[in-house]
Amino acid sequence: MPADPVTKRPGLSGIIWGETRALFALLFDFSFKRFLTPKLVRVLYSLSLLAAVLSALTWMGSGFRQGVMQGLFTLVTGPVAFFIYVLIARVLMEVVLAIFRIAERMENLPQKPPSDSNPPL
Repeated sequence: MPADPVTKRPGLSGIIWGETRALFALLFDFSFKRFLTPKLVRVLYSLSLLAAVLSALTWMGSGFRQGVMQGLFTLVTGPVAFFIYVLIARVLMEVVLAIFRIAERMENLPQKPPSDSNPPL
């Protein structure tokens, strides 16, 4: 979609293209002054949710191939495993973001000159 002439906002393709260019600019930033990982957290979390859904469905489906009792067991434990996996993935993504936010805030702190711990005699 081209830019909307009334609101002057870019269309969906413009937004995607802009995000892709920014991602590649961060990817090839050899000075490492900006972080790429905080931009990728949403993608990584989405992929982990997709993996959790697929693995839970596979787990529950494979249980019924082995028998009714095994199927009922996996039917109960599949959603529990899905919930635990999603919880762990979310906590890990939040820990990663917290570490990067700490690093960014540490860069913005004013630098104090080193103090002499041993005054001249």
